[in-house]
Formats: sequence, C-alpha cells, structure tokens
Amino acid sequence: MSAAQQRRPAGAADPAVAGAAGDTRERLIGAASELLADGGPDAVTMRRVGELAGVSRAAPYRHFDDKHDLLRAVALRSLGEVRAAVVSALPTAQTPVEEVPAALRRAFSAYLQSGVDHPEHYRLMFGEHLSHVDGADVHEAAEELLQASVDSLGEGQRAGVVRSGDPRAMAILSLSALHGLVTLAGSGHLARKGLQTEEGGELAALVADLVAGLVRREEPGGPPHLGACGGSPAKGA
Repeated sequence: MSAAQQRRPAGAADPAVAGAAGDTRERLIGAASELLADGGPDAVTMRRVGELAGVSRAAPYRHFDDKHDLLRAVALRSLGEVRAAVVSALPTAQTPVEEVPAALRRAFSAYLQSGVDHPEHYRLMFGEHLSHVDGADVHEAAEELLQASVDSLGEGQRAGVVRSGDPRAMAILSLSALHGLVTLAGSGHLARKGLQTEEGGELAALVADLVAGLVRREEPGGPPHLGACGGSPAKGA
C-alpha cells in the first residue's frame, strides 16, 4: 500500500467525512479509468483526472502519490472485476459433472471478452502498460485469478471430468492461450483473418477447443482416456 493510500483526511473519524473522501477517491479512479480507455496511460494526468472528476487540482494528490499510484488503483479495480466475472462462472465442487465443460467455457470467455472489450485496461493488467503499475499488490491480485482457475481445474479432476496433470500448469497454459487471443484481437490480426471478436463470434469456438483439450474424452465402448497431452495425475486428484 502506498503512502498516499495510508493517509486519512482530517476528521476521518467522522463517517460523513470518511464517506466523502472515499467517494472522491472512487470518482478519481473512475475518471482515470475513463481517460485510460480513451487514450491509454499517456492520456491519464493528475490534472485531467481532477478536471474530469470535478475536484480541485490538489485533490488527486490527497489520495494518490502520483499518476502511477492512481493507475495502480485502476489496475487493481479492473483485476477485481475480471476475477469476479471469471470466478462466478468457474465450476466448483457443487457444479454437476455434465455442466463442468460449459462452466469452463463461460469462465474463459469472460476473461477473453474482458480483454477484447477493454484493451487498454487489459494492457495495464497483463500487457505492455504493466510497467506503469508494477507492484506486489498487482501481482498478488493476478495470482488470485490464476489460483481460482487452478482450484477449479483441481475440482474438475476430482470429479473425473478434467484430464489428469498439474492443474497449475494447465491453468497457466489456458490463460496464456487466452492472453494470445486477446493480444491478436487487439492488434487487429484476427479481424484481418476474418475472425469476429464480438461476444459469441468465432472466438467462442476457439474457447470451446481450448476447453476440449482439458476434458477427459470417452472412447466408444470403453473407459475415458487422456488426450495426447495428458500427464501424471495431480496431487489429490
């Protein structure tokens, strides 16, 4: 946590004052997020953020050390939103076995579509803009997203739906594949190849193929077997 984030305004013991300060901070983050979406990190300045949020020129510095501190708050908020969308879709121990693949598709699609729809925010969290916000808290938030995927795949293995192997390695490979799709979509390469990047377009079929590689397959008249990239069973699977 930065020094600015640890500060409290005078009269913080008063709930009304504390609430007003929190509201101002959220407005500043929202304004920075809007500027980021329109023009990337270079478009975000403390002066422009203050103007857009409708506060004094000095107000942003009462909540954030500098532009990078503010962008870090934007990145953390965005990571929280992506994690919430993905985790709400991931299969759990309570998910019926037959619904696990569909749940994985929904979760991976949520991650993918977030990057396609909000490219500047995605670059801030996972791409070339990460240098603006690099810090332990950002990496911890990204690790929480990865760990949620690892845990879900582990549950899928215990249910006998997900193929055997190291669930962390499978989660990293899956997110890396999705990262590649987001990057190619953002660069325009997929569109030039005729692939639609809107939700429900051809990217949905690619996500389905990705999930198919994680799921155990049934041989006609025989027991399930592992795909060509199957590995040794994960611990506890």
